[in-house]
This record gives sequence, structure tokens and C-alpha cells, in this order.
Amino acid sequence: MDIIKTPHDALFKRTLGDKEVAVDFLQNYLPDDILTEIDLTDIKVAKDSFIDRELEESFSDLLYNVSIDGKDGFIYVLFEHKSYYDKMTPIQMLGYIIDIWKLYHKQNKNKKLLPILPILIYHGDKKWNLGSSLSELIETIPAAISDYIPGYNYLLYDFSSYSDAEIKGQIKLRLFLKLISHIFDDDFDNGLREVLPLLIELRKKTTGLEYIETVVKYILNIGEEISLSELDRKSKNISAEGSAVIMTIAEKIYHDGREEGKEEGKIENMHEMIEFALELKFGLTSKPFAKDIKKIRDYEKLREIKVAIKNHDSLDELVKSIDV
Repeated sequence: MDIIKTPHDALFKRTLGDKEVAVDFLQNYLPDDILTEIDLTDIKVAKDSFIDRELEESFSDLLYNVSIDGKDGFIYVLFEHKSYYDKMTPIQMLGYIIDIWKLYHKQNKNKKLLPILPILIYHGDKKWNLGSSLSELIETIPAAISDYIPGYNYLLYDFSSYSDAEIKGQIKLRLFLKLISHIFDDDFDNGLREVLPLLIELRKKTTGLEYIETVVKYILNIGEEISLSELDRKSKNISAEGSAVIMTIAEKIYHDGREEGKEEGKIENMHEMIEFALELKFGLTSKPFAKDIKKIRDYEKLREIKVAIKNHDSLDELVKSIDV
């Protein structure tokens, strides 16, 4: 069941894109000496992504604007969600840091660049063992040369190595961290045991319903490619109340997905009918216009275009009458 194309990204953005959860994460996991230098009172999401489209399946990111030592600064969080670790990730992260500075310079040409605190959240089925410094990827060099070699340190969080007792924070943050720490388990039952009580608690808060839906979509997409019936069985074995919460949302997702599929089918059929009608009436010269029509996803708009084809004898007149 293809519910969302990038479930890792959706969960990450829905969680740490929330100002309250972001502050909760940073207050619980940043080292004390760093926290004393940062004021999180007016934290803002400055930009939600610097990731290239082709890498969205492997990375998600958020850039926060904060006060560092009384002046503007940034915290950049990169979430790697490959099933394996990649030694080039710190270099990838350095590229994004440079992109942030380029963007800031473009917008503030006469100002010094702002400091950026880099954080890497690693989410894979193997323990991260590449350290927390770019220099660890570079061959050992004499001290006289080392000052001239680019390098930086980053804060690393691999929650797969955290016990459930070590995962701290408010409900949404704990739910997110427990999910990513268990989702690659061979048996997701342990993850469900940790997640279900939090879902029950969150269900009682009116603000938590959309987030629960994001969580359930994530489980259905990532967790063992689990089916609805299997999810129902597993959750009932753990908690009848938790099962009721999770299955209500899961069935809604399944129903919405089917309805969306029906609508997509109607739109594709209409595209084919319009393309056939255009070629039949105006010949192959209508091909470019038919290509533009395929970008339209509004079914009612497509029906209007189908009627307009009948009412125009000139392709030029038809094109002018329609706002594509």
C-alpha cells in the first residue's frame, strides 16, 4: 500500500518542524555547555530543506534560526534515514552548510556569516561507527598541514543505541524517537509495546490526531511492510485500547487511499479522452497542447476542456480560451 512517498521525511518534518517539539529535543539532547550559549525562546524554522530531490529518499533536514551568545545563529539538523551508514554523509552535510551560508550571503551581502551548529540524526539498522568529525574521514597528516585542511565537528545522535529508558522528552518527541529506534527491528512487536501507550495518551489530546495519522502511515510504510490485518493482530495482543486507536486511523488511511486512487483513475481516463479528441479534431499539431493538459489534476476543469474542444473549430482559439 503506497500511502506516502517519503514517510521518513513526513514523520521528521511533522515532528521537529513543530517549534514546541524542536525545543523539547534540543533541551533534552544538546550538551549543557552548548545549551548555556543558546536561547531557544524565539526559535524559528528558517528553511525546511536544502536536500536535492534525488536524495529525498535518504535525507531530511530542517534549519532553525536561534540566538547564540546573544546574536543570530542557526541550528541545522540533518536526518539520515538510509538502512545503512554512509561515510560520505559528513561531506554531504558540509555541502548543505555551505549552501546555507551562500543563501545567507545572497540575502545579507554586507554582513558576516552566521554560526551554524550541525546536528546529525542517524537512523539505520546498523550502528553509526564513523565518529562525529569530518577529520576522521581524512588520512593522518602532519600538524603543519592539518590547519589548512577543511574539517568540522557535528553533534551525532544514533537513537538505535538508546534504551527505551534513555529516550527523554514530551509525548510527541518520545513517540518519534521510539519509532525510529525500533522501526528496523526484525520483530516490531517491541516497538509497538513502546508506541501504543503513547498513542493512547496522544489520542486524548485534540491536537494529536493529525500526528497519530502520520505515525500510523509511517508504520504501514516502513515497519516490516506490515498489512492492516497483521497490524491489527499485533496491536490487539499488546493492548485492546491501543489497537482501537491505531486501527481506526489505519482504516481511515486505507479508505482515503482507495478514494484517492479512484479519483486518479478518473483523471487519467479524462486525459486519454481529451488527447484522443484533440488529435481527432486538430491532428498531430495538438500534441504539445495535450501535454500541457496532462499537468491539470482538477477533474471538473478537464470536463470543461472536453466540452470546449467540441465548441471550437480552431486549435488556436481553443488554446486561447483555456487557462492551462
